[in-house]
Amino acid sequence: MGLANKAKAVQLSVLSKYGVLADFSGLDEGGLDRALKGRLSASASMDLTFANWCDQLLGLGRRVPVARFDHQVAGQIRLDKLAVGQDLAVSLKAHNRQLQARLKASEQEVMRLQDELQALRQTRNHAALMEPESVAAQRLKSWYHDTTDPLHNILWEIKEIDGRIFDHQGHINRDYRQQLVEIILRALNGLARFGLYVEAELRDASSKEPVLPSVMLHHSPPDQGGEHLLEHFDFVVKGVQPDVLRAASEFHFLGQALPEMDKQHRFDCHVKVSYRHGLELDKDELFHLSCFLQKLFEALARSNDGRPRGALRETVILCLLLSWTAPCMPMRLQRAQVLNLQDTFYRGHKPFTTDTSNPDRDVSAGKILEHLFHTLHALVMR
Repeated sequence: MGLANKAKAVQLSVLSKYGVLADFSGLDEGGLDRALKGRLSASASMDLTFANWCDQLLGLGRRVPVARFDHQVAGQIRLDKLAVGQDLAVSLKAHNRQLQARLKASEQEVMRLQDELQALRQTRNHAALMEPESVAAQRLKSWYHDTTDPLHNILWEIKEIDGRIFDHQGHINRDYRQQLVEIILRALNGLARFGLYVEAELRDASSKEPVLPSVMLHHSPPDQGGEHLLEHFDFVVKGVQPDVLRAASEFHFLGQALPEMDKQHRFDCHVKVSYRHGLELDKDELFHLSCFLQKLFEALARSNDGRPRGALRETVILCLLLSWTAPCMPMRLQRAQVLNLQDTFYRGHKPFTTDTSNPDRDVSAGKILEHLFHTLHALVMR
């Protein structure tokens, strides 16, 4: 600091410690430093003469003006007789105590206001939770419940096979396949409420001749202004067994089944979901839904004859986990800041930052579980 500021600092220090209002502006920097670092105690100084006090505090022979309203201060006067400065020091100390008391009160007020702010934030968050959900969120939540309720039944019934797997696996898996077809077709019919129009086409993927023609497993009813369905997402699930067509025809035509087809044939299921601009579902909700649909169709492929039961069980479980963590579901609505599935899936991966027009929707089991753990952690730590 400069000499002027250092002189003020010395003046305040001496006034506070000894009760003497003196002018130190005439001292050089060395004298000011000595005065700041002086180790003369306040109690011992009261028995000193002014001259001795100056000698010990400032150095031999050095004197400073003191506010006493006299022309000069005799060197032999006792320091405690400089009453004007001492009274002023008492006044300043009292004022300082008042300021400290006000500062403490202000700090307590700040703490009180911070507590009120935290309480208001919690109240606001609670109020946000109590706000009515959008119609689209309510409908989609109901759609997930309606779709996954029968999946629970399949999950409970899936059992491992004792003995030779091919003696028993096929017939029971065919039952699962028929249930899954009905679940999928009901789910796709329900998506039209949200402005989503689905085409699910089975294309022959086997090497057998002749090549079977493509068959439409599901096609949403034509929509007015369908030419304006400018956006879509799509995916392909491979290895679907052909008897799903029998189950589909029984579902659509009330028991009228198609003739048997060669069970060795396999189809690839090409699914395309179209929608207009301005869809009520946001991009995160839409991506989550698309991942759920892909896993639902994968369950159909994993219910083929001869497939291990664990593959079907895993896919059904992943469908259920995706339904529980959808943005429209209560466990997600309670914590709006939870990562969305797309953020979890592509975190640290290049595709998410370079091209999101039609991102990969084949979410791994690990990423689905990681997303579930993020959601549960946010709920536990709230």
